[in-house]
Amino acid sequence: MASHTGKAWGILLCALLVPFLSYAQVSLTGLERPLDLAMTPEYPAGGDTVTFTVSSYGVDLDRSAIVWYANGKEIARGNGLTTTTVAAGKLGTATEITVIAEEQDGLIGSTQATIRPTEVDLLWEADSYSPPYFRGRTLAGTNATIRAQAIVRFVRPDGNAIPEGDIIYSWYKGTKRIASGRGKSSITAPGPTLFGTDTFSVTAESVDGLYHGRASARIDNVDSTIELYENHPLFGVLYHRALIGSATTLETELKVTAVPYFAHIIAPHETSLAYEWALDSTALAADPDHPETFTITTNNYTGPVTVELSLTSVADLFLKATGTWEIVFGESGSFFGNDLFGRPQ
Repeated sequence: MASHTGKAWGILLCALLVPFLSYAQVSLTGLERPLDLAMTPEYPAGGDTVTFTVSSYGVDLDRSAIVWYANGKEIARGNGLTTTTVAAGKLGTATEITVIAEEQDGLIGSTQATIRPTEVDLLWEADSYSPPYFRGRTLAGTNATIRAQAIVRFVRPDGNAIPEGDIIYSWYKGTKRIASGRGKSSITAPGPTLFGTDTFSVTAESVDGLYHGRASARIDNVDSTIELYENHPLFGVLYHRALIGSATTLETELKVTAVPYFAHIIAPHETSLAYEWALDSTALAADPDHPETFTITTNNYTGPVTVELSLTSVADLFLKATGTWEIVFGESGSFFGNDLFGRPQ
C-alpha cells in the first residue's frame, strides 16, 4: 500500500513540475551558457522595426536549435536562427525579448532584452543674424554660437511621462562630451569653424536606467548672403518679399534695404560693417546712419540699372558677402515678386 502511495505522489510531483519547467525555458536567463544580444536600432521609437541578433563565444549557434519569444509568446524558431525582427510598440509599452539556444549535446544558452520605445528630438539654431518674420532656422555663419534643445518623450506603462528633472542628459560635439547633467536639456556651444561641419548629439537616460534615447544633428558652417528688400515709405522694410534676379517698377525713386543673412551680428547697421554700394559699376556713398539702406533716384531715366553691393566687417575678417540685382525702371510688372527662396508671392 505504501509503495502505491509513493508512486502516486511521484506522479503528482512530476505533473506539478512540467508547467514550471515549460515556463522556465521562456523566462529565465543564463541557464547554462551566456549569450550576447544586439538590438538595432539601439534606441527604437514607437512602431520601429527592431532587429535582434544573438551571438556567443560559448555556444555553437549554427548547430543549435534557437527559439525566440516576445512577452513569453514564441515568435520564431529554427536551427541557427540567430536573427529575428520585432515591431516596437507605442510609447509607454515594454516588450521583453527572450532567445534560447540549445546545442546538440543539450547545453542551453539564454538571454533577454526589453524594448521600451522612446523619442528624442534635437532642435538647434545659431545666434547668426536673420530678419524679423524669418520662417526658417538661423544657420551657423562664421563665429556663430549654437543653441541646442533636446525634447525627450519617455513614457511609463501607466502613461505618465518622465519629468525632465529625472532624466540625465549627455551632450557631445563630435565624439567629445561637452556637457552633462540631470535635467540639462539645453546647451550653448561654439559652432563649426570656417568651411567646417560639426555633429552635435545628445543621449538621454532616465535615472532608473530603464529608458534611453539619442538624437543628433549635423551642422554646417555657411557663408553669409545678402538679400535685398523694398523699404516702403509707409510700411517700412517688406521682409516678406525679397528681390530675386530682375525686377520692374514704374516708380522713379526706390528705397531698398540689404539684409546680411547668417552674419555674426546683432543688427545690420552695426558700425563694424562696411557696405559698398554701386549703381551700374559706379560706387556711391552709403548713408552713415543706416548704411544697409540705399535710395535709387532715376531722374526720369527709364531702363535697366544694376545694383551691386559688397559687405565686409572689421570685426569678422571672414565675413564677405556680395550681391547683384537688376531693376528696370519705367515698366509695369511685379517688383518684389518672389520671397527669399524664389517662390511666387
